[in-house]
Amino acid sequence: MEEFLRRADLLRAVRGPEAPKFLHVAGTNGKGSVTAYLQSILVESGYESGSYFSPFVFDPRERIQYNRRLIPKHLLALWTTVLRPFAESLADTEYGGASEFEFKTAIGFAFWQHLQCEAVALEVGLGGRLDATNVIDPAACGIVSIGLDHMAILGDTLELIAAEKAGVIKPGKPVVVGEMEEGPRKVILDRAQEVGASGWVMGREVTYEVRPSGVTVRTPSATHAGLQPGIYGERQPHNLAVAVAMMDAAGMTRTLRGLTEGARKAFAPGRFQVVESGEQTFVLDGAHNEASCRVLAETLRQWKKGQKTVWVAGMVAGHDPEPVFRAMKDVVDEVVLVPIQNPRAVDPSTLVPAVTATFNSVEVRNDLAEGLAVGREKAGKGGVVLVAGSFYLVGECGVHLGLVTNEEETHD
Repeated sequence: MEEFLRRADLLRAVRGPEAPKFLHVAGTNGKGSVTAYLQSILVESGYESGSYFSPFVFDPRERIQYNRRLIPKHLLALWTTVLRPFAESLADTEYGGASEFEFKTAIGFAFWQHLQCEAVALEVGLGGRLDATNVIDPAACGIVSIGLDHMAILGDTLELIAAEKAGVIKPGKPVVVGEMEEGPRKVILDRAQEVGASGWVMGREVTYEVRPSGVTVRTPSATHAGLQPGIYGERQPHNLAVAVAMMDAAGMTRTLRGLTEGARKAFAPGRFQVVESGEQTFVLDGAHNEASCRVLAETLRQWKKGQKTVWVAGMVAGHDPEPVFRAMKDVVDEVVLVPIQNPRAVDPSTLVPAVTATFNSVEVRNDLAEGLAVGREKAGKGGVVLVAGSFYLVGECGVHLGLVTNEEETHD
């Protein structure tokens, strides 16, 4: 609670009287995609809008965006300079100084306030109850999914994790609940009832159907047909449905065109991102836990056409590796383990037992460039090199593949 009070002090300091309408997105997996759909729908619906993503993949400025563009470098520098003295002054209080994530979140609030944004798609960093983003009064919030992840921080059962994520629910404000097991869903709905928030549950108040013409989403407010998810993946129709339901629940849906164009133009780096490079096709995905890897495996089954697939993998601490590799056993032919340049990175050699529990062989390389070269060689002409296990790894791979984010890029 002390950390939360510290965050509130910092973030309230940069908020003006006319705050944007926030759409707050929490969940174990899928929240980045839902935020990307909301961002795109808001832009295509004519809102002057901001968005906040966690984590970034290729460029730190991905966290803070305006109308699909990254915060310009000079404005990031400006707000850093303006807010730094206040953030540093918190070190002298009983709650201690601001963390890096809290500081970046504060920059986002200041940036959107300065631009007088009407609406912001705001992705939770970790959990929800004590997350740095959780100082807003949202127009609606969404909890996309609940899975076993970050258990040392959030709890070791689905119900405990759900309780932390349900902390984003605010009195009298609607919450959209994605598909999940009954236990965590009950925890979330109990919290909603406790604070007087209406709950729109996937499969009950909200449904979606995948047709050749597109996804049809039904909510208590309307039926929206012909939506084409711009992000490829087995779970993307569901994630799009959560975003559309949040727009409806908040009373912010303006036109069908805003929904259709927003869905089609949505983009999220590192979510089954396909990159052609030389004789191979690279697939970059931030899947890092059992649930997300099961989704990735199903997406690969639907996407690939018999090509040999080599997985260049790396992980950071906090995730159980054996279920991660087991989830990919039917869609990956070989595994190459590589390090990640991050303080929380796991030594790739320590992952060998988890890999060999599922795969017959594994290679370990102590350098990502070398690991990617081995992956290319093993995949052969026309093969697939999958890079997954951490968004940090995907970001590093993007450097080697020459992927560049540009503040003027809109991904149209």
